[in-house]
Amino acid sequence: MQIETSEPYQEDWGWELPATCGDNSYYLCMSGNAEREGTDEGEWRIIVEKRRSLWQRLSGKGRIVLHDPMFGMIDQVLAEEPGISNVHREE
Repeated sequence: MQIETSEPYQEDWGWELPATCGDNSYYLCMSGNAEREGTDEGEWRIIVEKRRSLWQRLSGKGRIVLHDPMFGMIDQVLAEEPGISNVHREE
């Protein structure tokens, strides 16, 4: 499955990246805490928010689930990056 993205934009807490995977739309929210000033090393957090219509929210439909394809794509990208380690999910 392919992911299509729009331009990322900065928020006060980090970056947000609109993305589409299949028929579903998401916001990928990224922020981090550097171990040392001026480096990318430290703890990074990726929050996946599935976009749902008002009707879906009111009816409880279209919720994100653990086997959502977006999670698999993110896991794959992170696993293929040699500089990334100690990846874990929080639920």
